[in-house]
Amino acid sequence: MHFKKNKNASGIQIPFLGYIRAGFASPGEEELSETINLEQYLIQDKDSSYLLRVQGDSMQDAGILDGDYVVFQRTTDCKTGDIVVALIEDGYTLKYLQKTSDGRLYLEAANDLYEPIFPRDGQIVGVVVSTFRTYHK
Repeated sequence: MHFKKNKNASGIQIPFLGYIRAGFASPGEEELSETINLEQYLIQDKDSSYLLRVQGDSMQDAGILDGDYVVFQRTTDCKTGDIVVALIEDGYTLKYLQKTSDGRLYLEAANDLYEPIFPRDGQIVGVVVSTFRTYHK
């Protein structure tokens, strides 16, 4: 996995129109009150952030689906419950960082079809800070 930066990238701002209910319909009001800078919204620290495309369904119950993009911040500063990018014996993986009652760290999928991973050797590469997908191109 190579980590490269595009120093020419600029922030994209789009109008924020408000909120929309995903339950029962509500009367729509379109009021252009502000804009949101997508770069600032999706990326916490531009110098240590990277983008990965997800392959597989092990994190589907966390709302991270096959084909989604995740932005992760390269850091070893993480806590139990964070979604992390980890390097283990089998390669890189995306999972929840968890801890057993006796303090042993392990990786847990967000899909009951997958068993927890107790790596013999590994390291945390970063913490996921955002995710996104497109529906129409």
